[in-house]
Amino acid sequence: MLSHRLSLLAEIAIFSALGLILDKLVLFTMPQGGSVSLVMLPILLVALRHGLSAGLLTGGIVGTIQLFYGGYFLNVFQVFLDYALSYAGIGLAGLLSPLLTKQKDLKQAAFTISLAGFLGGSVRLLATFLSGIIFYADYAPADKPVWIYSFTYNISYILPSTLLACLLLTLLYKAQPNFFNK
Repeated sequence: MLSHRLSLLAEIAIFSALGLILDKLVLFTMPQGGSVSLVMLPILLVALRHGLSAGLLTGGIVGTIQLFYGGYFLNVFQVFLDYALSYAGIGLAGLLSPLLTKQKDLKQAAFTISLAGFLGGSVRLLATFLSGIIFYADYAPADKPVWIYSFTYNISYILPSTLLACLLLTLLYKAQPNFFNK
């Protein structure tokens, strides 16, 4: 039991560090800002392998440490939305972890992985969307409602990041389905 917990904590630490590294390896930057990276991949992987608690912890660690490596601090509530909730929310994908272990074919597994990825991506989007409305309204053009500005800004990088993570997780499942079992 103790060795299992220790190996889980080690895995969370390793995948959190990997998430931070992948966040710095930007695949491309959107015209308005926001960058597409694979930061969601290790968080989703831990969530799908080990469930909700491990996913939330991994995302929370990634989001919190990101703040110290180039994060932007306005106040405690903005930090909570942009870092803690945004990344820990990706770990909600762990809610679908039990479904993935029951899948018998790739098509069903790909659907579950995609559903989990979009759940995590949606929570990340919601958190950054609210932060954009509350804290970054001054950046919105005068002719555009702030909620449209915040949504288009955030969806422009979160959606591609989510799609890439889901695709790579599906390819990993195809190559090593047992990797997703605890």
